[in-house]
Amino acid sequence: MVWAPDTTDLWAPDSGRPDLWASDSKGRLILGRAVELFLAAKAAEGASPRTIEWYRMILVRLVRAIGSERALDGLDPAELRAWLVELRTTLSPVSVAGYVRTLRVLGNWLAAEGLAEAAALRGLRRPRVPHKVIEPVADDVLRRLLAVCSVRDRAIVLLMLDTGLRVSEVAGLRLGDLRADGTLKVRGKGSHERMVPVGSTARQTIVRYLGQRGPGRPDEALFLGRKGEISARGLQHMVRRLKGRVGVTGRLSPHSLRHTFARSYLVNGGDVFSLQRILGHTTLDMVKRYVALADVDLVTRHAAASPADRLAGTGHR
Repeated sequence: MVWAPDTTDLWAPDSGRPDLWASDSKGRLILGRAVELFLAAKAAEGASPRTIEWYRMILVRLVRAIGSERALDGLDPAELRAWLVELRTTLSPVSVAGYVRTLRVLGNWLAAEGLAEAAALRGLRRPRVPHKVIEPVADDVLRRLLAVCSVRDRAIVLLMLDTGLRVSEVAGLRLGDLRADGTLKVRGKGSHERMVPVGSTARQTIVRYLGQRGPGRPDEALFLGRKGEISARGLQHMVRRLKGRVGVTGRLSPHSLRHTFARSYLVNGGDVFSLQRILGHTTLDMVKRYVALADVDLVTRHAAASPADRLAGTGHR
């Protein structure tokens, strides 16, 4: 069912303000208004501010490209695909796939709410994303990085390396999230909370930092910058600054530390199910992106388990 702007149904959304139901000359919901309704609904459902901002960024670009006055049920699938192809000139395949997911979420929400069929949005196919081997940060690079860290920066780097926390999760940590059993209470994507273990080395560096930081209320940020709590962007800038100080030219970011944690965890005997819980993923499909081992690990493991070598009696001893 499509709600008309002049509906008399008191159960209709915004029935008391029919002027909000912007439509084209045929009474169809237009794209600009649909985006506003969608974002408001997601906020009311409790989606995280980061998720809403992600939706907003993508959908604002869509509105600018297609036009805010376009009727949802008048959108041309070919036009949407052409826009996505154009995005590939400046965005990675992974980013474009994220755009497609968001457009499909919008379309499915509109159809579920009975606001529009949104067939063009719902029918978009997710583009293929090339799977690349994720190279971990080398141990010698990590040692050089830690050698130039301040007390606070060392605590942050070791925490990310030891837990694989997302940069937004590190920025969101509060003093009250430090639990007496040595774990952390972490708020992840979708405001889902989980308990994450912390090793003794990282824990001791955090304790040392706390001595420098000083006491605070449980709801105060764990890590502080010059002007109060440090943001996710501030953490990314911190890692870039450290990277520049040690002269690293390869990939090094908070997310590459997350990759390094996942790879090291598995190589040293961890299992994918506990890794999934620590990383805060809802499915194992996402975990698989972090667990591709470096070539040297594959060579070592193959040497130890080669069936042909064992048959010939030349296997690893």
